[in-house]
Amino acid sequence: MTTEDLLEKWREATRAAELAERLATLAAEAAAQAERGALSADEIATLAERAAESADRAAEVARQAATRAQEFATSTRSERHSDAVKAAADARILESEARDRYHDAEREERIRHGLEKKS
Repeated sequence: MTTEDLLEKWREATRAAELAERLATLAAEAAAQAERGALSADEIATLAERAAESADRAAEVARQAATRAQEFATSTRSERHSDAVKAAADARILESEARDRYHDAEREERIRHGLEKKS
């Protein structure tokens, strides 16, 4: 081998070493990036799990609120119906009392005018 051949081999070896060094650096960066990606994926999975749990809790609270609202609406409707029935009965009683007072007053007026005998 000549010194020129040796120089060429040395240059090739240097280029190969530099290339190997760059490839090693790229591989290390890719590994680090993959690790960061895995950590990010783990964090995202944890956040997604927490979000799902929160959604489940929110859905349960919404179901309970809907049940309470339905119970309230039903009880209120029943109470309103009962109140209306009682108000109607009270009105009938008042109407009956007013009718009786009217007839009593009318009878007393006829008696005063001698149109009817006192019983």
